[in-house]
Amino acid sequence: MTKQSTDPFLDRFIALAGDVAEMVSFNRSLGQLYGLLYISTQPMSLDEIAVTCKMSKGNASIHLRILEDWNAVHRSSQPGTRKDYYNANLDIKSIVSQRFQEGLSKRLNLVRKRLAALKEDPTLADHLKEPHNAHWTQRMEKAEALMGRVEKALPLLQQLIGMAGG
Repeated sequence: MTKQSTDPFLDRFIALAGDVAEMVSFNRSLGQLYGLLYISTQPMSLDEIAVTCKMSKGNASIHLRILEDWNAVHRSSQPGTRKDYYNANLDIKSIVSQRFQEGLSKRLNLVRKRLAALKEDPTLADHLKEPHNAHWTQRMEKAEALMGRVEKALPLLQQLIGMAGG
C-alpha cells in the first residue's frame, strides 16, 4: 500500500465507512480507520493509516486505541522495525454484537441509577407520595419494568445478531 492513496475505490470506501459510523452515532474517524483496515490485505503502520485516511497521527492513534478496546483492530509488530502495525478484526458480527450489548447495558444502568436517585431524593419523596402525583410513580415503575424486560431479552438479541449474515 502506498503512503498516499491514489486509489479512488479506497478513498470512497474509507468515506463510506466514515458515513456508516456517523449513521450509527459513532465518530466518523472510527469508521474511516476501521474501513481502511477492513479493506486492507496487509497490516498498516500508524503513519500509513493517518496519511491514507487524511488525518493527523494523533487523531488516528486515539481512535485506533478505541478500536483496539472494542476488539475491532489488533496491533502487531514486524521484524526489523519498532513501529506498531494494525489490522482489522474481520468478524463484524462479533464487533457489532459486543458494541450493541455494551452500549445498551451501559445506557440501561445509567437510566436505572438516575431513576433510583429520583425516587431516593429526600426532597422529592414526599412530593411523589402525594395522590395527585401517583401517575409519576406508576410511569417510573413501568419504565423500570420495560428496562428489566430489555435486559432479559439481551441474550436473545445477541443470538439474533449472531444469526444475521454469514
